[in-house]
This record gives sequence, C-alpha cells and structure tokens, in this order.
Amino acid sequence: MKPLNLSDLSVEQKIGQMLLARPPINKNDRDFIHGLIKDRALGGIHATARFRRFDTDLDGDELDEIRSYQALADYPVLVCEDMEFGYARGAIQLPPPLAIGSAGSEALAYEFAKLTAVEARAAGYNTVFGPLFDIALNPRSSCLGPRTFGGDAEHVARMATAAVKGYQDQGMVVTAKHYPGFGESPVDSHLGMVYLSGDEESLLQRELRPYIRAMHEADLSAVMVGHIMVPKVDCRYPASLSPALIGLLRRIGFDGLIMTDSFSMVGVTNRFGLEECHRLAMAAGNDMVMTNYRIGARAAYEYMLKAFRDGCVSEQQIDAAVTHVIAAQNRTLRQPSQMTVTQKDFDTADEMARRAIAVELHQVDHAAIEVTGQHLFIIEQGNPFIHPESGALYHERHALDPAVDLLKAKFTASRFIKIDEFPSKAEMEHVLNATIPFHSVVLVAYNRSVSYMGSSDLTNRLLALIDAIAHKLSAVVLFGNPYAARQLAPIPRLIYGFDNALCQRYAALTLAGEHRPVGRLPLDVAVFAGD
Repeated sequence: MKPLNLSDLSVEQKIGQMLLARPPINKNDRDFIHGLIKDRALGGIHATARFRRFDTDLDGDELDEIRSYQALADYPVLVCEDMEFGYARGAIQLPPPLAIGSAGSEALAYEFAKLTAVEARAAGYNTVFGPLFDIALNPRSSCLGPRTFGGDAEHVARMATAAVKGYQDQGMVVTAKHYPGFGESPVDSHLGMVYLSGDEESLLQRELRPYIRAMHEADLSAVMVGHIMVPKVDCRYPASLSPALIGLLRRIGFDGLIMTDSFSMVGVTNRFGLEECHRLAMAAGNDMVMTNYRIGARAAYEYMLKAFRDGCVSEQQIDAAVTHVIAAQNRTLRQPSQMTVTQKDFDTADEMARRAIAVELHQVDHAAIEVTGQHLFIIEQGNPFIHPESGALYHERHALDPAVDLLKAKFTASRFIKIDEFPSKAEMEHVLNATIPFHSVVLVAYNRSVSYMGSSDLTNRLLALIDAIAHKLSAVVLFGNPYAARQLAPIPRLIYGFDNALCQRYAALTLAGEHRPVGRLPLDVAVFAGD
C-alpha cells in the first residue's frame, strides 16, 4: 500500500478524496463506492453496522465491507467508526469516557484509547470519530452524558489529550469532536440547531482549551466540526459551514485534517438543505465532508462535483484540502506498537471500572445496605416499540443484567420487580402496591443518553413513582447519564454506576458493601436543582 501523490490525481479524484462516505445503502451504492476506491477517488468511509437499512439488498456485515475495501485499495483509505465506548465487537468491554473521567487518571485515559485502537486496528479500522473534547456544562444536555470526560475544561483537556496519544500511538487517526463544543447547549444537533453564547475570546479560554492542549502535546491529527452556531463569531452559518470558525481553528495553529460532522443531522439540513450543506462545507474550508447515510455515495459525490463546476470552490482550495486528507491517510501507515490484547489489558479494564464508581451520601455514612434485609428492588427497563421501517416489535434493552444478576445473588431475601421507562397506569399501580410491605426500596435506573432522544432526564412517569415512594427509598443506583440525578430529591445513597458490565458489577458490590468507591463524578450535577 502506497501513499497518494496529489499531483497524480485529477480534479474528479481529488473531489472524491474530500468525501467521507457512509455505509452502502444497497448493492448499487456499494458498487459505486468500490469504483471510487479502485479509482483512488474516495478519502474515507464510515464502516459501521448501525446504519444498515431494513430494505437493503446487501448481505454480510461491516467487517465484510472493510475486507472488500482493503482488497480494492492500493492507498490508505480512512476506515472510520465512532468507538466512543471502546471497540464494540472487541474482546475487552471498556467503561465509557465519563467513567474514566471519574477515575481521574490520564494513564487510564491513555489505556482506554490504546486498547480501543488495538482491537479496532485488528478489525481493519484506522480512524476513530473521537474522542469527545466537549465540556459537559449543561445538565439538560441530551447528547453528551457518558461520552464526555467531564465538565471542567482543564480536566477534559488532560484526559482527552492522553486519549489522543493512546490512539495515535497505535497508528490511528483521531477526529477530536465536536468543534467548537456541544457542552453549553441542551439541544441535540440531530434534532435542532446548537447555539453557543461565547465570543472568540471565551471560546479560546474554555471550549478550545482541549484542542489547543492536544495540538501542542499530542500532535492532534484531525478535528470534526459540529453543526453549532456561534453568533458572536458567525451569525449566519454553523461551524461546519462557517469560514470564520474553520478559519479560527487554522489561526490557532491547527494544520491537520478538518472534517464535518454527519449531514444526516436534520438540525442543519432542515435549515440549509442537503445539497447546499455539501457545497457550503467545501467552500468554508473543510477538508472532508461526511455525507448523509440515507442518500448513498453517488448523490454526495455529485453534489460536491457540481459545487466545483459551479465555481463555488476553486481547485486551489481542493488541493489544500486533499493535502490534509493525504497526510491523515499516511499517518495510518504507522505500525501499531501492540497487535493483540493481553490479560494485563483485561486487568486494566477492570481497574478502570473499579476506580470509576462514585457515590453521594445524605445523612448516612456508608453506601452499603444490609444484604440480609428485605428490600424491594425496582429495575427500570426500556420500552417496547414497533420499528417504523421493519414493522417488527422490539424492546429497548437497558442491558442491566450484570448488575441485576449480582444484586439477586447478594440480596437473596429481597424481591425484584421491573418497570418500563414510560410505565403504563396499570404498571404504576402494580409497582406501587408491591412497595407496601417493604420499608426499604432500591431503584436501579438507566438513563440512556443517545442521539434523537432529546433528553437526558428520567421520564415524568418514573419521577412520579419516585416521588410516591421517596420516604422508602434507601438507595438509587443510576446507570447511564448521571445528569438525571439532578431530578432527584436528596436520598440516602446515590451510586453512579455509569455503564458496561464491569461498572455494573462494582456498583452492585458497592451497594452490598464489598467495594469501597473512590471515583469522583467529573460533573457539576445539581441534585434537585430543577431547570
């Protein structure tokens, strides 16, 4: 595999190098992507199973797709995935970044990234969408939660820089995101437009501090630009389409790859239109455009080619962009220092979870409750729903089995009952009646914080149940997004369990008195602060 030379590429090939394609939507789209790769006319591709359509005629999975790209490419095309919680198909399941932030160890942040990279590289990936440089400032934010390292700019800068080093030491390109920062806004950019209130100076002091540190200390390889309005810098365009905000990134000294966030997000495409987003993104100075995963690569490529032919972007601009693309591709040719995970790495993952668990105590001096006592455990579960494309009935999985199984093994005299995230009237009545004979009730909640959900909060129905039994609550074990804790009145024990099976284990052991928590929640969660 050899690096590309800019001088050997036609303008049509160079425009393809500026495209970051999404997973193929059907066989025709896959054939077009394969053709671009054979023609050295594709900069990168997001290879993930998460966007596989129900109506597709494709077979195989994302690993089959990656193998097909590798067989065709004679240059280092960027093969990308989010991997915010580690490599999902890897042998080692890692705690989320917020748990690493709670552990407070830059060494563990490095190991988190390194282990993710080792397993991702073995699967054929060479580029990670992350880590998040966003600073979690707003308790109502629905799009950060466990994905971020915390709510303090300096803390995030230290942890994120260590993670960048861990990825890049394994030959991965990282795309630090989401420039200039999601943390202040409660809005999910998948749904609407994100706004920041600051000016250029305040951005440099707060949101951009992690970027500046990673540039100077870790040779940051790439940045992903979010669909984020900063009216005091550019009142017309969000960062992903803004020459002013992309220019600011260059002025502070960044000379690596700049790519847009996904144009699948309706917050930006509803306002500017999908074709116009591709055109404006190229003109604004982005080196790569991450297209919409619903339209296919051909449409995106034709949008971008038309932008050049219409004179919206010059060949000189394209050359500058592709120079950055090629430089990023060449970084992936670095051989990783570690090829496979070892038992020591499994032990390190366990240490991450062990050191992450954090607690808040109110009028009690320990996090444990009596294991031989009779407690009612109320376990929150996801809701059933009918998928709009397939018509199939699904049940959202909160995947709390590791915690629940261990709690059942430890609290053998207790009763366990489940409740949906959006409980029905009948379910509410059933659970409330079940609490009557118990003096101690434990709620095990999971607050899922993902795109398109619009909220990081517990549902009002679940909160009504919590209010009704508040006098009996001896503990809440909260998994997922810790910001939900702000909705709770003071309770004796609040255990932050974050996510992943290892964290669940130590959270359960904390309640059983077999683990002493040492984590420090890296967020300012105002308990019972309201909105």
